[in-house]
Amino acid sequence: MNKTISKTKFFRIMLCFFLLPALLLGGCSAPATPEKTPASNEQTDSTPPDTQSQERDSQEQDSSDRQDSSSDGDNFDFNQSLALKAPEPAAGETPRILFVGNSHTFTNSLPDMFSELAAAMNHPCDVQELSEGYYTLTQFADTEDELGAILNQKLTDETWDFVILQENTNDSVTSAQETMLPAAKTLDEKIRAAGGQTGLLMTWSPKEGAGILSLTDVQTILSQNLIDVSEELGSLLIPGGIAFMRCLEQYPQIELWDEDGMHPSLEGTYLAACTAYAVLFQESPEGCAYTADLDSGTATQLQTVAAGFLTK
Repeated sequence: MNKTISKTKFFRIMLCFFLLPALLLGGCSAPATPEKTPASNEQTDSTPPDTQSQERDSQEQDSSDRQDSSSDGDNFDFNQSLALKAPEPAAGETPRILFVGNSHTFTNSLPDMFSELAAAMNHPCDVQELSEGYYTLTQFADTEDELGAILNQKLTDETWDFVILQENTNDSVTSAQETMLPAAKTLDEKIRAAGGQTGLLMTWSPKEGAGILSLTDVQTILSQNLIDVSEELGSLLIPGGIAFMRCLEQYPQIELWDEDGMHPSLEGTYLAACTAYAVLFQESPEGCAYTADLDSGTATQLQTVAAGFLTK
């Protein structure tokens, strides 16, 4: 796979000036206190409410202009065939799966939705979750951190078939090599020692992008970073963000983001769950009777997008 993206190199230089402040305002900063908060409250208060409102209005007005200004030729090809690593082995009978992440994981309870979907496909799972708002893999890899210590105990005292790691958006976009990769390596070693396989959950760009960067721009960087890190680890990759981009193209009427423009809607979480199912079980989720209360037509379309990641 081509790892050289000219526009990506330029964007990484500009991130220090534009992307990080925008993502911080979007609710992806490190937590002041390690308390899980509702998704709708996960925004920092670094600007006054009136200013935040003006910024949101400005973002809405400029969104289409920013997206149109992107050069499609320099962006990641979200429809390209991905050489995703297949599980060795694929999930078998009653696999034990641990999801580790932050609000992108616990919004709409992605682990529970995945469990329900797998059960409906005759693959019951023992699924557990360890998540906290704003958390980074660096914190989870730190045994002196409260949740890091809990994760360390789970990985040393229990056996797992799969552990799915979801990184904080800031770190996965702006410092994947510097912070995400070392933390993921530390956790991957423990996961392998616990008999499991590591999976990285690729998240999605904010709906309006960040700063001067469009949704496509941010997802380009995020996608390539996660591919690079997964290849360096030799881990599985659940391409949630790429699934979002494919769905936007194929079924633009489906709203994948919650009202805050950062976290997934119910449809977005269902798409991520279907994508995780396709990767871990190496089976298409098409025809699954479990729809997470979505209408059957929408659920079928999301299942189809997820099935597209399976090798034909």
